[in-house]
Amino acid sequence: MRIIRLTLAFICLHTGLSFALSTEEQINHYINQVEIPRLTKIYSEADISITLNNLAALNYLPECEDEAIQISNQRPEAIKRTNYEISCNSPTWKSYIPVTQEILIPAIKTTTPINRGQVITQSNTDIGNVDISSLRGQVYTKNNPPYGLVASRNLRINTFVTDALVDQPTLVKKGDLVLITASSGTIIVRMNGVALENGVKGQQIRVQNTSSERIIYAKVVTDSEVLVNY
Repeated sequence: MRIIRLTLAFICLHTGLSFALSTEEQINHYINQVEIPRLTKIYSEADISITLNNLAALNYLPECEDEAIQISNQRPEAIKRTNYEISCNSPTWKSYIPVTQEILIPAIKTTTPINRGQVITQSNTDIGNVDISSLRGQVYTKNNPPYGLVASRNLRINTFVTDALVDQPTLVKKGDLVLITASSGTIIVRMNGVALENGVKGQQIRVQNTSSERIIYAKVVTDSEVLVNY
């Protein structure tokens, strides 16, 4: 896997005299000036925090005679844990420090328990922040809400809704009267029919023409219409 190297080099001035920041201060500067802006471009609405681990190990590093150390993220694609490589040219040394990232995004969660098969609506959900590392599946947001979908299993309160937890609602049920629309080019024919099985939007189900009693497969369009293409 290709490692993207982002190098930080800077000199701070104070009362007209130049001095080098401590190693920890330089890493924090790298976080604030490089890593958080980079992650913000990827997760535009997220609250992002980055924590350095094992800071005591920095005390055992030789003092760098250069004005600044070099820093790079070893796993820029990581969403939870990564390592920063820190190095110095004079004297020459290299070390690694573990880092924990927290990326919280606003997403839709349940505000009441939702039973399997129950419709998800605005009244039983709300917006909350969730750590993306804890998610399994694609989360729903205010710009892409799950309203109208049904729970595929029982959902506890404060559960963040993902595509793995929902199903399309059943639009047509077995025995429903439906309008069969058959089209071929510019020719469209409509006839009455009866659904022989349940179906969700876009699903192919068996329907029977009530006039000819012929059984055909048709795609569910709405709760009262199915479509046949010839």
